Amino acid sequence: MSILGIYSRLYGDSPITAGRALLIAAAGFLTVFLILSVLALFIKAMGRGFEAATRAEKKKPQPAAALPPEIIPTPAALPANESAGKLVLTDVSEEEAALIMAIVSDRCGVPLNRLQFNSIRLLEDEV
Repeated sequence: MSILGIYSRLYGDSPITAGRALLIAAAGFLTVFLILSVLALFIKAMGRGFEAATRAEKKKPQPAAALPPEIIPTPAALPANESAGKLVLTDVSEEEAALIMAIVSDRCGVPLNRLQFNSIRLLEDEV
């Protein structure tokens, strides 16, 4: 009798006794339990890895957009005809500076009276 040819390779043509049958069964059970324990350890390790990743994700500071509107600090807007400080212009005319400030305000979506420009200067092209 052969079990997938394994028994005949190990024991030749001798008959299977009760002791040998128990030994073969025990080896099969042991193999199955070893594979299951390796799989269980692998699943546990994967779970710990995912838990560590979610803990790290929770520790990250939330962006300001995710906060409720009542928590986000809003600076008081200046009147439309006032500036928020002193502006230093270097090699730039007032018209050019006004144009730059208007473009920045439009692109950012922030009203011009809520932005503060400290200085605007001309950068030389290094071509």
